[in-house]
Amino acid sequence: MNKIEIISLSIPELERLLDASGERLIKKMKEEESAPSEYEELTLDQAAKELHCHKATLRRKMLEKNIPGTRIGKEIVLQRKDLKKIKRPAH
Repeated sequence: MNKIEIISLSIPELERLLDASGERLIKKMKEEESAPSEYEELTLDQAAKELHCHKATLRRKMLEKNIPGTRIGKEIVLQRKDLKKIKRPAH
């Protein structure tokens, strides 16, 4: 962490500096809250739409990469974190 030495700063200038810093922190926290959880469950339709592919292509990639799906009734769901494994090119 870098250190900043403040020599002459008036109280109003310091308050403005702290307010701006607080606003940036609040904005960052709100952005993080609105980001989807990596454990969010997506249906095959939702996941295929996000990956811009067909459901059959997604199922094939899940089998190729050993990605588990969970059957809930007639629907198969997978976790958002597993989409990263499908998106990532194999090395």
